[in-house]
Amino acid sequence: MGNHEFMLLGAMKGYGQRQFLSMGGTATLKSYGIPPDSINDLVAMLPESHFSFFTELLPYWEDEDHIFVHAGLQPGVHLTQQSAEWLFWSRDSFVNSTYDFGKKVIYGHTPHDNPMIDVNKIGIDTGAVYGGSLTCLVLPDNTFMSVGS
Repeated sequence: MGNHEFMLLGAMKGYGQRQFLSMGGTATLKSYGIPPDSINDLVAMLPESHFSFFTELLPYWEDEDHIFVHAGLQPGVHLTQQSAEWLFWSRDSFVNSTYDFGKKVIYGHTPHDNPMIDVNKIGIDTGAVYGGSLTCLVLPDNTFMSVGS
């Protein structure tokens, strides 16, 4: 789950609706054919499979070697105790941290000109939303694939 999905879930519950609409939510609703003034009926108007998809998203995923998160993790805080603020919104405080989470953290949200490779983390956001490339990390090879720009 990323910050936009987090905002969508909040809007479905009736809070943060203005923020959601101003940060891409209007376009999201338009893609569903839902007028922005119908945001209070969002749950009823979304296809059931989409509603299930959004509500079942995990805030992070981990495997044997990696932790995958949208934005970042708070140093010194156990993975199960991470706040939404860090998971979905953190930038410099996480990116500049040298904290070892015990596994390499794969994150996005903070755009870099090229993938950011560090001892403890890899940032794969290369600014597609700003006209940069869309980049993915292929594991376990640790190779990158990019399209665009």
